[in-house]
Amino acid sequence: MNFASVAAVISGILGAYSSVPYVHAILNGKTKPHQFSWLVFFIMNGVTFLSQFLAGARLSAVLYGVFFIGSGIILLLSLKYGIRDTSKWDRLLLTLALMTITIWITTRSNSIAIWLTVFVDVIAESMLVLKIKHQPHSEDPKAWVVASLGLLFTCLTLVGQPINILYVRPVYGLFSDLLIVGAIYYFKKNAAKGARSTPLEV
Repeated sequence: MNFASVAAVISGILGAYSSVPYVHAILNGKTKPHQFSWLVFFIMNGVTFLSQFLAGARLSAVLYGVFFIGSGIILLLSLKYGIRDTSKWDRLLLTLALMTITIWITTRSNSIAIWLTVFVDVIAESMLVLKIKHQPHSEDPKAWVVASLGLLFTCLTLVGQPINILYVRPVYGLFSDLLIVGAIYYFKKNAAKGARSTPLEV
């Protein structure tokens, strides 16, 4: 087994494991998944997996197949334990995300699909960040940290290959998940400062 294969196996394991603490946090009430975001993530991961695979990816597509299954499970849980409409922008962002998916289906271009999934992901993560801003304790960072590690190993599966469209999703995914981790800690820290500065009522 070569280096890329080992990296693909590790990324798949990390991707599968990343859903475990997230699901556990949902069931324990520590995380309230955003329904619109996970609907978009579910569709996006399916589109990403298919478009990457049809564009020639094999090892680097493994993680997105795992993410597709995991996001489907979280989407189902969000229907009972999740929240939505945490921002006035949520429905507009969801509409834009669905429009980009329609464009992919219409064009049937794998390259366009890959770039569109980046745009879709930006929209979905914008909804998620807005939710975290309003409810900083509604997300557990552990799952996002593990997912980031999975994406790092997915990037490593491409080492040695010429720069092409297959790099787009893993590299973007790594930075976007790290952004989510940063947002969680940033808004939790701000919430803690606000709580300390609020005078006690007598």
